Amino acid sequence: MSYDIKVWQVIKKGNLPIPLKKDENGHVIVSTNPLDLDDYTDEQAAVITMNAKAKNLLYNAISGEEYEKISSYETAKEMWDKLEVTYEGTNKVKEIRINLLVREYEIFQMKDGESVEEMFSRFSKILGEPKSFGRTIMIREQVRKILRSVPTI
Repeated sequence: MSYDIKVWQVIKKGNLPIPLKKDENGHVIVSTNPLDLDDYTDEQAAVITMNAKAKNLLYNAISGEEYEKISSYETAKEMWDKLEVTYEGTNKVKEIRINLLVREYEIFQMKDGESVEEMFSRFSKILGEPKSFGRTIMIREQVRKILRSVPTI
């Protein structure tokens, strides 16, 4: 979004529609050569540029291997959707992963021979992962869970 909020909109929602070019009588003019830049109005050129910037932004943000996965798609949205499914999974997969993390959280306890630092590191990892799915666990709950898990001396 920091690059250009309109570019992000194109990535998330799809290409902006190219406005029709009309003559002075209001009749639509169809270009005989769609690649001839002189045939585009300034408004059409701006929309085409925005759509191209969205694709370019995605191309520049990924590795060559990932490029191979998305280079055949026509729009930035199609590319983004493919990357989302590849790296985040479908909603059903996300829900299963969230449920597994919640279960890990619920049964969390200090292991025999584990230091407090090791336990806290493991616990922090469990708490951090739901954030990637848009979920959080309340801090107050976290502190209570840690305190219950630490053996008293």
